Amino acid sequence: MGIEVYFKQVPSDLLDKFLKYPDFVELYENAQYLSDSLYWQEFDIDLDDSEDYEWFNEATNYVAETLEKLRLKKLEDFKKLELDIPLIIAEGKKYLEFNVDKRWRILHFILTGYDESIILPFLIGNNEKDSLPSINVIFGGKTIEYETVYELPQYLTADEVKQVAQALSNFSYNQFHQRLKLKNLRDDFDIVFDILYNIYKELLNYYQDAASGQNAMFLSLS
Repeated sequence: MGIEVYFKQVPSDLLDKFLKYPDFVELYENAQYLSDSLYWQEFDIDLDDSEDYEWFNEATNYVAETLEKLRLKKLEDFKKLELDIPLIIAEGKKYLEFNVDKRWRILHFILTGYDESIILPFLIGNNEKDSLPSINVIFGGKTIEYETVYELPQYLTADEVKQVAQALSNFSYNQFHQRLKLKNLRDDFDIVFDILYNIYKELLNYYQDAASGQNAMFLSLS
């Protein structure tokens, strides 16, 4: 299926709690799959289809399963955060993930000028080779000690989210076009450009929404 990159807004006060109790990130992320979440209004699901129904039934039970796991394995932490659990679930339902799907590698190149194998020591910078801005939106931020399938997820603070939102808004159409040309695509350049530029605009909107709400951000691979 391939690795995909997800972004999810998180209120700053909850981020502070997650940094102390990282196992509860799973509860926050799974809350969007509850049956009354906005997620299912956007997800094209056919409950008459057995596979869709199986997925719906499985996903809507994630929160209950996560709570039970936290009770069994992190009882002391569970007791400390028990009063915050309704808020964690409510906010987790409120802020849906934004998925840049499998195109994150080429989007990372367009926004930074580097491929994903190069570790960038900055969030916002400049690429000396092409003199264009370098926005490390895919791999920026610090890691949080919460285990996932591929690697530890990252987070940006509310201030860093504002920086990224501003940098993305300043990244022009022409700069986007110029970076993609460096990929030397032989076929369907215009089609690829339109697809990627639309994803970029959606990502920009997501970051601007987070910035206006003074939220932090989770970034994860799945």
